[in-house]
Amino acid sequence: MSTPASIRPYGGVNADQRATERRERLLEAGLDLLGSADDSVSLTVRGVCAQAGVVARYFYESFADSDALAVEVYERVITHLVDETLAALTTSSDDEQERIRTGISAIVAHLAADPRRGRLIFNIALTHPALAAKRLEMVRMFAGLLAAQAESFYETDRTTRLDAIARFLVGGFGETLTAWLHGDLDLTQDEVVDLCVALFASSAASLR
Repeated sequence: MSTPASIRPYGGVNADQRATERRERLLEAGLDLLGSADDSVSLTVRGVCAQAGVVARYFYESFADSDALAVEVYERVITHLVDETLAALTTSSDDEQERIRTGISAIVAHLAADPRRGRLIFNIALTHPALAAKRLEMVRMFAGLLAAQAESFYETDRTTRLDAIARFLVGGFGETLTAWLHGDLDLTQDEVVDLCVALFASSAASLR
């Protein structure tokens, strides 16, 4: 019995591996387009296929449409950011200032290492409709994570006041990073971290 051409190895790589590689190329191309410094660039099936070097029929083996790709690109960037930040916090001491600096440094370094990530998360000119709800979810998630960290560290109860402080800090942090990543704040990476650490520490003082 012959093996269908669609599942035969090609160049030593089987069909599943080839599909996985095509999917990764499409996700990377999606990040290229969504995180572009050129605000006129938009995400379309044709554009992302051209960027990835993949024909359109292979796009649809992984994604229903461009919205599905955009959401997955966004969620993957956020997941990597959260994982890296939480991993950094596990190595931090119990000193308040060091813990705040560790978390903020991890976030800033992760975004600075690949400007596409920051532009995807914070670029207000990026109006892809599928990402509007995701951005709202992101703010809620980060505020929830921050409140949970504060609740554990300061051994305090989860209150509406704590949630409000967390929302305030996440919103302000995001606006500061947006301005910095767009070149509106003439600060070095270390200066951005120092400034944000001071602001977070000042707010944290009210929780003691």
